Amino acid sequence: MSNTRELERVVMLRGRQSGISPWLFVMATALNTMVAAVLAVIITLGVVRQEQTGQQVASPAGYPGSLTVGASAQAMTAAPTMEVRPIGSPNQPLRLEARKPARLPLQIYPEGAAHEAFILVLAGVPAGTTLSGATRIGSDTWHLPPGSADRLEIAVPEWSTWVYEIGIELRRTNGLVAAQTKAWIVAPPPQTPQAASTKGDDAVARELLARGDQLLDKGDIVGARSVYQRAAEMGSSMAALALGSTYDPNRLWSLGALGMAGNKERARQWYARADELGHPEAKSRLSALGQ
Repeated sequence: MSNTRELERVVMLRGRQSGISPWLFVMATALNTMVAAVLAVIITLGVVRQEQTGQQVASPAGYPGSLTVGASAQAMTAAPTMEVRPIGSPNQPLRLEARKPARLPLQIYPEGAAHEAFILVLAGVPAGTTLSGATRIGSDTWHLPPGSADRLEIAVPEWSTWVYEIGIELRRTNGLVAAQTKAWIVAPPPQTPQAASTKGDDAVARELLARGDQLLDKGDIVGARSVYQRAAEMGSSMAALALGSTYDPNRLWSLGALGMAGNKERARQWYARADELGHPEAKSRLSALGQ
């Protein structure tokens, strides 16, 4: 406040000395101050606007004003789209023979994409499955060298009566998922030659019986029935009795088949067949079934 008053005193003193009204000097000074302030505001706004415009062009993707530039950069660096065709289907699975390598038709599109290295994950394959043409790096994971996808051979450790549904996932070496699909494979029990000798039939029947017991221990009643029936049709009295047990309402609980309904007629049919084949327990099982 004191500086302002001193300025006014000096201006009025000079005005008196020059013969000009002091108040005219005061008004001129105030006008100059206002013009300078307005010019400063205009210049400041122009600089800010220019800086904002520069940020819209050069700022990283994801910030205001750079959506177009960011989208273009992403489009330029995005990996090409890949597709892997399904292998088989639930009704027509890929048929294999146990412990015998067979081609795994892994079809990658476009074809040029198969020339890079991948990590292949086969989720749901039986334990002990092997894959030729790739390097195992985990229980269900393999490394595929460039161009090896069309030379893969798969081998399952044992045959089975059910269809395996396998999830297939191709990952790039940086861990990103490139494509996903599914495969359905089955390794059915070996066919019994019609001209096989009786000794050979007995050996196959024993193998089938053992396989049926394994399936039964796993709780696969339906699978065990299929195997037992094949062995019973080859003349195994033990298989016929075991098959009857899978239908017997009095014995299903002991097999762990909780919630599964029995079938007395089917049980009686196979118990009778076991009796014809000479199994000593067949008659007592028939009596226990009743009418």
